[in-house]
Amino acid sequence: MAARFPRRLLIDTVNVQRTTGTSVDERGIESNTWANSATSVKARFSLLGESEDRDGRNTVVKSYNLVMPGEVDVKASDRIYEPSTGKYYEIESIGEGRKIDGGIYYKSLSLSYRE
Repeated sequence: MAARFPRRLLIDTVNVQRTTGTSVDERGIESNTWANSATSVKARFSLLGESEDRDGRNTVVKSYNLVMPGEVDVKASDRIYEPSTGKYYEIESIGEGRKIDGGIYYKSLSLSYRE
């Protein structure tokens, strides 16, 4: 039997969203169009820290770690949506934990959220 990441530790539910192209709004500004590529993914958030970004605006930037099963298709260009809070998280990087046979056991995402 192949080893699986313990699902009982994954207490949060997220959607992975991928850009499906760009659109132009009524002001002529181009923006990405996003769609869910994976829904109801069991995961676990951990707050790593927060800082205040004062580059022309007063914004709080929070850093998170998100762990999810290794079989989830996610890329650094995707974003994470948390349906329970309505928050969107930017993916900074993705790390992988591998099994002895080389398979991916879990993925660890470094995320940022701006308030």
